[in-house]
Amino acid sequence: MQTEQGIIYVVDDDSAVCRSIEIMVQAMGLQTQVFSSAEQFLKSVTEEPHGCLITDIRMLGMSGLQLLKEIAAMKWQLPVIVVTGYGDVRMAVESFKAGAFTFLEKPYREQELWDTIVQALAKSQANYDERQFKLQVKECLSKLTPEETKVLRELLDSTPLKTIAAKMNFSLRTIDLRRKSILDKLNAATNIELTRMITKAGIELDDL
Repeated sequence: MQTEQGIIYVVDDDSAVCRSIEIMVQAMGLQTQVFSSAEQFLKSVTEEPHGCLITDIRMLGMSGLQLLKEIAAMKWQLPVIVVTGYGDVRMAVESFKAGAFTFLEKPYREQELWDTIVQALAKSQANYDERQFKLQVKECLSKLTPEETKVLRELLDSTPLKTIAAKMNFSLRTIDLRRKSILDKLNAATNIELTRMITKAGIELDDL
């Protein structure tokens, strides 16, 4: 994680607006990175960031709406706060369809923006925790032997141990030892916890 709270990215071709947001965010003890264009942001931030993005909708070059679509195409789960001084219902709808976290019209109250940033950071943290959990589960799964992976598939399909032993032509004791090894490698106490873990990580049987 880059910082515990994440980084507030600001994309706006109005330097006064950028500076105003930067001063507010830093006063709250958070880090900011400011970019004068969407192109500059995409060139500089090449990996999925942890935090949130504040962007104007109308800018020279790539618009904030186009930036939203680029972020969606990269499958980044970065909460984006769209701000504009020329807002209308159509623009707001298009922004939300493109994946905006929220839409604020200028002039907004500083407290309104700050409350929105706090909400966006909470969403970002939840997304980050989810990604880390999936990576941890996949790392644990990579430690399984091919034989253990076969047993795991059967366990996730609720196949009884005796049936697994018969299908794989092994003794019940051997299958139970493999089951225990699977639980140990995935830090799970029971078959139910194991199934819940795999399901939460979004891993399908065909992925194993």
